[in-house]
Amino acid sequence: MLNKNLTVFFCSICLLGTAQKVNWKKIKSFAPDNVLLHGDTKPVKVLLLGTFHFGYPNLDGHKTDSSKFVNVKSPERQAELEQLATVIMQFKPTRIYVESTDGPWIDSLYSAYLNNTYKLGRNEIFQVGFRVAAKMKHTKIYAADTWPFSSQHSNEFKWIDSLWEHSLAADSVRDKYWNKKYKAYYDNSDSADLALTMLENFLLMAEPATLQRMHGHYLAADFNTVPLNDIDDGQQGPDRLSVWWYNRNLRIFNNILRTKPTAADRIMVLFGNGHMPILKHCFSASPQFEVVELKSLLR
Repeated sequence: MLNKNLTVFFCSICLLGTAQKVNWKKIKSFAPDNVLLHGDTKPVKVLLLGTFHFGYPNLDGHKTDSSKFVNVKSPERQAELEQLATVIMQFKPTRIYVESTDGPWIDSLYSAYLNNTYKLGRNEIFQVGFRVAAKMKHTKIYAADTWPFSSQHSNEFKWIDSLWEHSLAADSVRDKYWNKKYKAYYDNSDSADLALTMLENFLLMAEPATLQRMHGHYLAADFNTVPLNDIDDGQQGPDRLSVWWYNRNLRIFNNILRTKPTAADRIMVLFGNGHMPILKHCFSASPQFEVVELKSLLR
């Protein structure tokens, strides 16, 4: 036993003696941003605000029980929303983008709010978006939502419907397990909405672990499909996710790009938190933008 331990010890010494030296400073000198961000062009700062839907339309897969609704119009929650707005204003946004496909409707309501002829409704677009925009003296709010390829072209391409008709999973036991786990997670999130202040809720939703695991449901259940027959490739799971959820968020990102924000802008993007994992990937990967974390504004 002693000889064996000595052998392991001496082998370890030998390996340490021949270990490669790594020049991390030299590696860092070749970092992509040394080239991409070199020059006069500066990235547009962006604050991504993921939210739960204050009005509880319950259009998503998870339905919040009415006993867990947050009454955002109560005096206590209104005070918390003012606190949240104060923190957001530290970012000094110059443009605010919201989850709506109806720009004229948003313009009309926001104009009415500025003229004191509209009282803020429950929707987070109003309670957060309008509130912050008015305090920052913005004249416009940008509607950036859109429909995905699968919705826009379902009548033209009948094969799109077949993606959702495919129900054969590679492992149905796996799907059922993770759907049950995520149901428990969403129920727990509803409880958190009630227990935390509005600022705390937004901070929790912005946490990397929250974003990663929320997005993980799309990949952990109802995704892994297998062939139905010899001519079926069994890729309907990835295909339907790409032409539906990924496509919608890429189009949202494109809608924001269409407004041509400049380095002088500081943009705030207010969308349901389910959108944020993909949107954050887009904004973080593009050298045109620099993501600012909400928690960095807590000074």
